[in-house]
Amino acid sequence: MNKKEKLEMLSYFVGELGLSHKEVAEYLLAEDLSAKATMPQKILPGMYIYADGLIYPEIIEGRQVMAVVGSVDGSDVLAVCLQEARLPWSSDWLEAKATQKMTGGKEATRKILEISRKKRQEAEAAQWCYDYAEDGVKQGEAFLPSLTELEKLFANKAAINASLKALGVVLLEGWYWSSTEYDNNYAREFYMGNGDRYYDYKYYNNYSVRAVITIQL
Repeated sequence: MNKKEKLEMLSYFVGELGLSHKEVAEYLLAEDLSAKATMPQKILPGMYIYADGLIYPEIIEGRQVMAVVGSVDGSDVLAVCLQEARLPWSSDWLEAKATQKMTGGKEATRKILEISRKKRQEAEAAQWCYDYAEDGVKQGEAFLPSLTELEKLFANKAAINASLKALGVVLLEGWYWSSTEYDNNYAREFYMGNGDRYYDYKYYNNYSVRAVITIQL
């Protein structure tokens, strides 16, 4: 948009729509930023992942933020979704031994749900994450993070929470279920307050569940 076009738009917005000059200026600035936004060379925790695939360090008006970068390992990006819930790991005490040694939550979530279907038992935390379809995330993309992945998020909690706060969504705080089973009665959980790791009964519903996604750069 050239200078003449901007002035014509400014006159229209002020004269016809009754907007203030400040409101119009902020709108035009946002339009310029959106048009010029390009992927930074280095992706860092706390950056915003947009539904159209852009990763950018600032909030761009008019574009849907899908998640916030949580950790970067080479070309692998682990990102935190914007919503969370409070659910039991499994109200039916589902046993998923295979997840005890898994460090990848995506694989563990699939395994939990596979066993859940076979045994016809509930796996609420994993199911909620798998079904997550908010803010541009497609159903089946998100998963319940493993204990290892929650540790990675904790290491970058300050940057992640600063961005989540700017969006006005729930911060990473308190205890979170992981996709890592402890034994047939217990599942692993992680405390975002100080990095403690523990385990508790699978049927407890007083722990948070936060979906995450992975992106390949």
